[in-house]
Amino acid sequence: MTEQDHLQVYTLTLTTRGPLHIGSGQKTPRKEYILNPEKGTVSFLKEQAFFDLLIQNRLVELFEGFCMRRGGDLYAFLYRECGLDDEQIAPVIRYQVSTGGTLDADHSLKDIHRFIRNPQGVAYIPGSSIKGALRSALLYQMIAGQDPRRRQANVARLMDMPMDKRNEKNLVLPEESYLHVLELEAKKPSNAVNSLMRGIQVSDSEQVPDRMMTLTMKQDGSRAGEIHAINLCRECIAPGTAIRFRLTLDQSILKNRITAQTILEAINAFAAYYRQTYEKHFASPYGLSDPGTRNLLHLGGGSGFFATSLAYPYFGEEQGLDFVSRYLSRNFRGHHHEQDQALGISPHTLKYGKHGQTMYVAGACEVSIT
Repeated sequence: MTEQDHLQVYTLTLTTRGPLHIGSGQKTPRKEYILNPEKGTVSFLKEQAFFDLLIQNRLVELFEGFCMRRGGDLYAFLYRECGLDDEQIAPVIRYQVSTGGTLDADHSLKDIHRFIRNPQGVAYIPGSSIKGALRSALLYQMIAGQDPRRRQANVARLMDMPMDKRNEKNLVLPEESYLHVLELEAKKPSNAVNSLMRGIQVSDSEQVPDRMMTLTMKQDGSRAGEIHAINLCRECIAPGTAIRFRLTLDQSILKNRITAQTILEAINAFAAYYRQTYEKHFASPYGLSDPGTRNLLHLGGGSGFFATSLAYPYFGEEQGLDFVSRYLSRNFRGHHHEQDQALGISPHTLKYGKHGQTMYVAGACEVSIT
């Protein structure tokens, strides 16, 4: 039997049930994109070509004045003040996406947090984002199947740790207890060479066409189902988009401890825990689209702290609430997380995104493996 005989190759398909944002870290200010109110599109610019256009049409000083103004939008400046037309502006546009009904030039122009794109400027999802979410689901399944008494010593140690000694690493589970089982580096059990995750490879996604991209405003939902719009606009993959990845399971490493079936079972188990432990505290806001319950992952920016941290299943609900509320109140001052214990859940908001007239759970995605 050759090494290739151990490789199981699948297509993993992610179907967005809400707007999905994987951030590039780039932010485009409100005066550096063109919002076309008639077409409902936002166009991002080729910076050098745009400045060449200004120079060629002797508009540099006028543009400097525009930048110094309070308010104003680039569409009105270029088309109305400068008298340029579509034919002149088209060569400076890098790409455009739907506004999703998010922006209004008269009232709500915002800086836009951009989606990750490859060097050719095409949107995609890194395989590492999916692998990280699968890791969380698999770890949850392993924790849930373990005798709770075996965790008490570590839990007590972390809960007794002074707050000034706690940091982000303390919210990461002792992964070697669950995944680092290969014993290839016995002296350093925390070394990733020992991790079962070495046997799981997820490719970057297929390209996501711009017609499937949209803008979404961040929305926070209270326990009563009230929505608080946050002044933050994200470039997202639109709800209902199917994105494919190549999933490879190397059974020479995994030894059938992790299979396509067990991955789906772990996803479903983690999603059920999310609903029963966190989501149950929140009334649904008006107009919410139900993402369903089948094979559901919560991914990307805006999916919320609970979807990415395993503190609750590791510590248990009561100690998890204490640990998370203390951690968040220390790291996000002014967000009133010190009140979370009285509310019975931390964080005390659920994350949504609005697309058109419909509200969605941010980052909700359905997974299939074929």
